[in-house]
Amino acid sequence: MNRQGSATLMVLSLLLFLSALFLGGAAFIELSIRNLGKSRLRADAYARLRAAAEATVGDLLSDPTPFADSPLDPVWAAIEAPRGDGITVELVDVSSRLGLNWIRKEVLADTGALLPGHAAQEVQELRESAGLRLNLDTGFGSLVEANALEQVFTPYGWFNINIADEFVLRAVHRSRSGDPAAAERFHLAVQQARIAHRVISSEQLGSFLGEDGFRLLFPVVNAEPALNLHFVPERVLEVLFFHYKITAAGARSLGDARRAGEVTPGDLQRLLDGTPNGASLAPYLGLRTWFWRITVRQARQRLEWIVARVPRRDGTPEFRFVEERFEP
Repeated sequence: MNRQGSATLMVLSLLLFLSALFLGGAAFIELSIRNLGKSRLRADAYARLRAAAEATVGDLLSDPTPFADSPLDPVWAAIEAPRGDGITVELVDVSSRLGLNWIRKEVLADTGALLPGHAAQEVQELRESAGLRLNLDTGFGSLVEANALEQVFTPYGWFNINIADEFVLRAVHRSRSGDPAAAERFHLAVQQARIAHRVISSEQLGSFLGEDGFRLLFPVVNAEPALNLHFVPERVLEVLFFHYKITAAGARSLGDARRAGEVTPGDLQRLLDGTPNGASLAPYLGLRTWFWRITVRQARQRLEWIVARVPRRDGTPEFRFVEERFEP
């Protein structure tokens, strides 16, 4: 009797264990199926938004006037065209501002953007000690006004050899080469060019850098104008006009030209040639946008891309994917 009761108790315990195991397994399977469904929905949403972002890059590549990016390009009509899927696309030029990672301290001092009690030298020293920053708030927020970080400066952009801070250029070389001595030789060459007031053109960049230097630094370091005249904010233009002593008439002619329509390279060259000190603006003001932010939304879902146009010797448009953020 005792042996039978003991056996019955063992069987009951085993059944309870198996029941708990089965119920737990069923719950796990149900949870897995639910998560799988969410993953599929997330993947479907991502695919829809990605397709819209890719179409925008395609429109940028098919620009019939590749020498200039302007509000008249077909990409804007494509973005604003009515859609039946609830997707919206936003395209923003994020590089046509002054790069806080590369701006020279004498130009920075004339922006009026430094917080009281701080000097441009501190920004230069911070770049030397802490390196370059993609997040400007965490890097420079204690030195520069918050509004200016949004309206005047940008972390996106290439390094134009004629206008980037010489110590930043040295740091870029050192980072890419791992050779401090070679970076210092490059720094001295840049210094000598600036003392001689030499402006290095895109055609001269290869000979200036040398074959090895060009292969090492291009396209990160180039001689392409950093800002697009069509999209650069007025406040940034005002800084440049003030620093380089551009007359009111010269400033007005540049402003009128960009408001009148798409400026051609010939138009821009004539404007700069006809403006006193206009040559000083040539390394800053061009007609191409180098970094774009593409934001695609559908309901509460959001996909953000940063894409970069790569400087090329032949001018052929080429874009590279830089960043992605997806909110399902």
